[in-house]
Amino acid sequence: MNNYKIECVPIYDPDYTVHPFTVFFELEEYMFDFMEIVPNTYTTRHYEQLRRGEWHLIAEIDGWRVCGDDN
Repeated sequence: MNNYKIECVPIYDPDYTVHPFTVFFELEEYMFDFMEIVPNTYTTRHYEQLRRGEWHLIAEIDGWRVCGDDN
């Protein structure tokens, strides 16, 4: 069952090709774990599926991680 989803949409066009994509999750915890690997070149829209089958927007985040700080 897919109770949560993240839509990842490129913020800007970096030096390589990026495309929008959507990932579905059974648990909210899994959705947040996935956020650790999403590049900062994406805006993420987080949704929860309502009982009626509609998707409810939980949050929208521009660039989850800061790049360039590998220390």
